[in-house]
Amino acid sequence: MGSVTQLVGAEFVMPDGTVLVSEEILDTTRLAPCLDLIWEDMIEHEDMVAGLDVTWYQYYSSDYIPLLVICTRIGCVLIRFGGFIFGHLPQSLQRFLNNKNISFVGVHIKEDVNRSIRNNLPLEIRNAVDVGELAADVLHQPHFRGLGLGRLATVVLEFPLRSRSSRMAQFYYTGFPWLEMNEIESLTTDAYAAYKLGKKLLGF
Repeated sequence: MGSVTQLVGAEFVMPDGTVLVSEEILDTTRLAPCLDLIWEDMIEHEDMVAGLDVTWYQYYSSDYIPLLVICTRIGCVLIRFGGFIFGHLPQSLQRFLNNKNISFVGVHIKEDVNRSIRNNLPLEIRNAVDVGELAADVLHQPHFRGLGLGRLATVVLEFPLRSRSSRMAQFYYTGFPWLEMNEIESLTTDAYAAYKLGKKLLGF
């Protein structure tokens, strides 16, 4: 399987001015090379934090299954269970999520992992960090545990993050075979906010 030198996809400007590339992974030929690229960049820049956003949607007649967005300094990859990932994790994704050196940060991430286990899905993350819990402990603000991603980003980072619209939420229960640009942008922004929160709170 060939390597890749960069992520390929739409570019979005984040609320802090950062331009981020976001690639939707549609088949296994891009999955392993993209994850290898991300891992190599993490090592090179000693940046072992990955923002992780998990969204649940219905794939045809199946139960709700996850869409993963992994975000680092070089961009985001969007990976949907269902389609080419159904019933088992590709080895490259399993290896990446189980990497003990990477801190996967997100809001309610542990709940998403437990939900996947309850639904007999193979989503396992070795080092999952809930940014709400992390912010509460690091900043000595217990009420941060109850805040959503948008509020945390605004308070901790001064990062103006809008909540997903009701139309966005409705999309994830339809099982459409592709994502529209506004949907990719919303997912990318959420995962990037989680990444930035993790970086600040973990001291990287």
